[in-house]
Amino acid sequence: MFIVIEGLDGVGKSTITKALATAINAVVLTTPGDKFKGIRDQLEVIYQDNHQARQLFYMSTVVSISEQVRELISKGKNVIVDRYWLSTQVYHHWKSDNSHFELLDVEKTLLAPDITLYLELPLDQRQKRLAGRTVNTVEDNLTLTETVDTELNNLYVQYSNASITGRWLRVDANATIADIVKTICNELQEFEQG
Repeated sequence: MFIVIEGLDGVGKSTITKALATAINAVVLTTPGDKFKGIRDQLEVIYQDNHQARQLFYMSTVVSISEQVRELISKGKNVIVDRYWLSTQVYHHWKSDNSHFELLDVEKTLLAPDITLYLELPLDQRQKRLAGRTVNTVEDNLTLTETVDTELNNLYVQYSNASITGRWLRVDANATIADIVKTICNELQEFEQG
């Protein structure tokens, strides 16, 4: 099974991804991926004034991850990806004031997940969680206003109907990790049976 976890910064994507991976014995991948940790900050500086070039960089990592997922799925593995196509499109739509690329030809080449889990958390809870982090990006902090929070959530919902999302499932992330994982596992079981 191929699962994508999406949501705004601070909703618990990484935490839930790890816990769910343990529960269902899945391989975890992230975009842009560990290979880019050393150069991602440099690329952010290089592309800070060119949103379309920045979008193409992030999209290239999604294409790469998609191929890794195909290979793992072909070997019978469950795979969970922390951020995929939707995050790239939503955040670039927002940051570029809608001058981003749609990239429908690229979208058609990507492996669509079976399920996209969209973690939701009220803004005040996201603010608390991000305040507790030792490192936040400038972009993380920009998402902490009511206007941007609403805009980003609306963009995710707008993109949720795309075929690249697979089955769309909204998940209340304002619960314990164990309860969230239990809810997701129940949904996955229903999906596999139905």
